Amino acid sequence: MTSIQRDEEGMRFEKRQISQIRFIFMLLALAWSSMQSASAQIEVVGTDATLDVATWNIEWFGASYNGPSDDAVQVQNVADIVLGTGIDLWAVQEIASIPRTEELLSLLPDKWDMILAESGQQRLGYLYDSDVLSLRSRAHILTDFNRAFATRPPLKAEFEVQLPDTSFIVTVINVHMKAFSDADSYARRVEAAQRVKNHIDFTSLSSQPVLFMGDFNDKLQSSTHAGLTSPYAPFVNDPQDYRMLTLPIEQAGIGTYLGGSTIDHIVATDEMADLWVEGSTQVLTRLVTVNGYAVRTSDHLPVMASFGRVTGTDVEEIPVHSNRTLSLSLYPNPASDRLNVAWDETSNGSVHVELIDLMGRVVQSTSTTASDFNIDLTSFSPGLYLVRVQKGETVTSKVFIRR
Repeated sequence: MTSIQRDEEGMRFEKRQISQIRFIFMLLALAWSSMQSASAQIEVVGTDATLDVATWNIEWFGASYNGPSDDAVQVQNVADIVLGTGIDLWAVQEIASIPRTEELLSLLPDKWDMILAESGQQRLGYLYDSDVLSLRSRAHILTDFNRAFATRPPLKAEFEVQLPDTSFIVTVINVHMKAFSDADSYARRVEAAQRVKNHIDFTSLSSQPVLFMGDFNDKLQSSTHAGLTSPYAPFVNDPQDYRMLTLPIEQAGIGTYLGGSTIDHIVATDEMADLWVEGSTQVLTRLVTVNGYAVRTSDHLPVMASFGRVTGTDVEEIPVHSNRTLSLSLYPNPASDRLNVAWDETSNGSVHVELIDLMGRVVQSTSTTASDFNIDLTSFSPGLYLVRVQKGETVTSKVFIRR
């Protein structure tokens, strides 16, 4: 039996021995996953040469009273994803069960360590590969502003990173901001975001590599609350000091929440942005087909980015898979006789378009070099379908309704 041991601060764990759209994704994922093995659906996105990080809200992880109904499957899926993607550091949210966390760690090699928030129904945490990262310090910050952070104060951790060709120290601030689009929730996110920025700007962190990441529960360009200014506008409007690594994903309309919104983000200080592998930021959209992901794992998809490029040195370009250049639009939606599929593609080449029904069957498939494509729907029954567009390693999918 795997045991988990707290350290003196009670925070570190070491392994020792539905919205309609979400409902649609659930059905599609269940149908599709029955036809594919889990290993075939998990793509390796990390490399040995880079620090690969991700933020992931693992919906009520391990909670018997909320979230996915099959906790054992959720634990196994998370373990498969952690091992299969090659990501070194996971900033996680909504960890609800210590016993299920122990179970998760028992499925991972001994090199995987974890730190968790001290308490709470939905804890923040870090799951990390200790062969790559060494924990230097950790602490809850901004605890005097508990209400602004919805009783989930940010969890800050400092790591030393050892890569084959370089090493550096990074501070990570993991947040799970207040949810919902009402005025009070919005105001709390506004305050919380400014508190985090002040904490970075007016401490020694102002000149250090820092990642601010997690479930922001809002967008960067505007807000989910009545289209107002984003709570994170202070970061967006300070490009000299901060880089919004997930802004292109949001602009491309790639959701991180299965309801469609882009609300999980990664923000880097300029010192950390110097280490960013350009183009590496992506949403792991393919995971939606892993063993009924939407009903058995989470209502959020992980968002990742890679780091390791050293400023002022010649570093060989590291190949990465990115969905940043493919922005998919379907209209009208719902559609009756014809569906227009359009994408914003920045490079030439063939694009493969598939139409997939609720049983996971590819009912139409074509390749084109154009930037849009019309699908004749007259021969298809009314119902829910998935359009999947692929260019090279870049895959984007969206759901539509045939009336």
